[in-house]
Amino acid sequence: MESFVNMFKQSAAQARESWLKLSLNQKVIAAGAALFLLSTLIFLIKQSGESQFEVLYADLSQKDAAAIVEKLDEEKIQYQLADNGSTIMVPTEVKYTTRLKLASEDLPQGEVGFELFQESSFGETQTDKKVKYREALQGELARTIQRLDNVQAAKVNIAIPEQTLFTDNEEPTKASVVVNTINGSALGSKEVRSIINLVANSVEGLDPENVVIVDQYGSLLSDGVVMSGEGNATELLQMQLDVQRAYETAKQSAIQTMLDKTLGKDNSVVRVNVELNFNSVQESSEKYSHDPDGPFVRSEQVTKESSTNTTETGAVPGTDTNIPQYQEVDTENGSSSYDKTDETSNYEINKIETLTQYALGEVKYDYLTASVFVDNEGAAQANLGETNEERAQKIRNIVAAACGLRENRSDENVRLDENISVEFIDFYTEPEPEPITLSWLDKLMASPLLPYLFAGFALLLLTVIILASRKNREVAGTGITGRNGFDATVGEEINIQDLVEKTLTPEEKEKQKIKDEIENLIDKSPEAAAQVVKAWLLEDQR
Repeated sequence: MESFVNMFKQSAAQARESWLKLSLNQKVIAAGAALFLLSTLIFLIKQSGESQFEVLYADLSQKDAAAIVEKLDEEKIQYQLADNGSTIMVPTEVKYTTRLKLASEDLPQGEVGFELFQESSFGETQTDKKVKYREALQGELARTIQRLDNVQAAKVNIAIPEQTLFTDNEEPTKASVVVNTINGSALGSKEVRSIINLVANSVEGLDPENVVIVDQYGSLLSDGVVMSGEGNATELLQMQLDVQRAYETAKQSAIQTMLDKTLGKDNSVVRVNVELNFNSVQESSEKYSHDPDGPFVRSEQVTKESSTNTTETGAVPGTDTNIPQYQEVDTENGSSSYDKTDETSNYEINKIETLTQYALGEVKYDYLTASVFVDNEGAAQANLGETNEERAQKIRNIVAAACGLRENRSDENVRLDENISVEFIDFYTEPEPEPITLSWLDKLMASPLLPYLFAGFALLLLTVIILASRKNREVAGTGITGRNGFDATVGEEINIQDLVEKTLTPEEKEKQKIKDEIENLIDKSPEAAAQVVKAWLLEDQR
């Protein structure tokens, strides 16, 4: 440990001596290089250690934002506020863990629901309970509406009138809903109808017609919404078009998949057009037939009547019959009978009743058409035949099988040549864009290694300065001078006159040298300089 301390002290002393031996210019250059290197290192460390912030929650109420900020302060989690405090951002690495922690604390709460009843205050009246129940119901409905995909926030207000003794004088229950959609998207009629039914079925005595829905722009969404199951004509037409497009898309996908396996990908294009029958039709028919085994007796009635009548003849009034002495008259006795049979038979004719109800969306195969474009190059590579007619016929059979088209079907007039069109063309190929060539400077500026290159350059510059200073000290120690009489050490401060001389011609440099020698001579020996000047003047006079 002591050796390390001594070595550190020696290194510090050598560095101090080297720094003191440097000239002012060298010190300035070395300090600038060190400052540049230090700033680059600080920038790199800051970029690598700086955390990226992401949105934790947005569009928060002031109450929820305050509660979340308080919890983040307790957990000592960094955060940033935006949008006037309604948006809270946290570092990316703790985003989801923070959400879980806040969820365990029931944050953000949003609208208050039935948790209001978890706490009860002393002296709470029945009216207070009614008001609390209404607020809780409004909060629960708002939470439920916010779960819809296109709804970001919702607010529900329920107006429950006071009950009176006379039901005729009671006001109906009403409700209003304000929704804030995501990215300003519009709610469809089905979604509006769902919200109306949700609110109406959650509040006792609330009629769906008394529910009003308004969006964040003040537009009345519930106006004109049909609450019946079938909806209005526009919605019904839209539903039929959606079913038709879905059928066409399914058929196109099935055909395209088969052709891609046969011709290769991007070598064919398929389009299918179909008409569906959405008419609700019921057909009833009755058929009568004769029973070959004999008539069928539906009902039979037989009536039989029979009677017997006996007749006795009495004595004739008078003396002949009543006085025995007179001759007696014979009496005659008679009888009669009656029989009658009545038979009625009802025969039934055989009858077959048929009731047929056609399903909605039945495909009209007579009007189902398909169009296929095939690339000539892809068709030539595929093994579908030698001529385009043979290839077209095979492709037509593939499409017909995928679409369910068949010829000679009862009650249909389908011809594959007319319903399926196959054309061979040359597909257009997008020209390849010319590669963009970047200059070496652009590549260097766009490189993510640019900060590291700056750091390496600064380190290299500092190394060069240190090596140059050492070499200059060695040259200064040997006492070597330059051609012009100046010391050849870089430690000397840079003279402006030296910089000016570098731009002079050889003649001007020679004159400047003579001038400098005269000035040196005048400085060292003024008397000798005066004698030299006199000698020059005498020579000029001669």
